[in-house]
Amino acid sequence: PTGTYWNERQLRSFLDRIAGRQIVVVDEAYFEFVEQPDCPNGIALLREYPNLVVFRTFSKMYGLAGLRIGYLVGDLEVVSVIRRTCVVYSVNSVAQAAALAALDDDQDHILRTRELARSEKAFLEHELHILGLRTVIGEGNFVMVKLPMNDGLAYRKLMTHGIMVRSMTGFRFPNWVRISVAKHEAMEAFMEALAIILRKAVH
Repeated sequence: PTGTYWNERQLRSFLDRIAGRQIVVVDEAYFEFVEQPDCPNGIALLREYPNLVVFRTFSKMYGLAGLRIGYLVGDLEVVSVIRRTCVVYSVNSVAQAAALAALDDDQDHILRTRELARSEKAFLEHELHILGLRTVIGEGNFVMVKLPMNDGLAYRKLMTHGIMVRSMTGFRFPNWVRISVAKHEAMEAFMEALAIILRKAVH
């Protein structure tokens, strides 16, 4: 949930230690956001590591979260076992058409979205540090911040300002929330609401 990643050397080292004895699942939900050259492309490693399975989604970069559509890539033998043993939810034709259109999308959308994420994460990091708050700035389109209050309470208070964040206690990060980046006006509104809530919490 932090948006961090293992570089290719770390992933290869782990896969080599596993030596094909177990299935290794790599979640690449935010892969399209990553700009660092040392971030591994799991799909490119499949020929070398047939025990590797890669998940990707259309929910993040492509904005199709409501359609609940993604895909799994792996060795045919592994995928066949997964098909026989997992509950597979049907995907309607509209969702399939949207996913195919997303795959055909040119790179302009990805580049624009990366630029938005980069600039707004930098803005949030700066503003949150001014408030003396600890942050985790990962490679995804979100920022994690540790608050001097219960994250569930912060979630409810921010909702009264029309701001929705992700409470992180369920991910074993008590008092942390995660805010997804959006247009600058929305990020300014989040910072204004958070400042009000924190001031009231002190008094």
